[in-house]
Amino acid sequence: MSAIESIKAHYRSKLAGGLGSVDVPEWGTETEPLRIWFKSATNPKTQEKLAKLFNESKPVEAAVEALYIRALNEDGSAMFVSANRRELMNHCDVDILIRVVGEINNYQAIETDEILGN
Repeated sequence: MSAIESIKAHYRSKLAGGLGSVDVPEWGTETEPLRIWFKSATNPKTQEKLAKLFNESKPVEAAVEALYIRALNEDGSAMFVSANRRELMNHCDVDILIRVVGEINNYQAIETDEILGN
């Protein structure tokens, strides 16, 4: 297998690897946190867009965009629609937003071997 085929196969396996999740108590109900699902990988074009916003000194806009792009419902459908970007920019606790996006970006799937102690 060529180097590029190996790289692409690795990326496909990360995308197919299921969804991770993060619970956000502040955005849920009194009895249940909001659970945000996401894929563990993003494509380079998305990463470049987010990096550009951050480099333009727009970290909050970058965090909103990251949440908009990455947040999924449990069935894998998008959690937010385009109109939600403005609402997130104007009606969202920035500290919670930054924390949640950080948890999503730093997510490490627990491998079965790690659970079993192998």
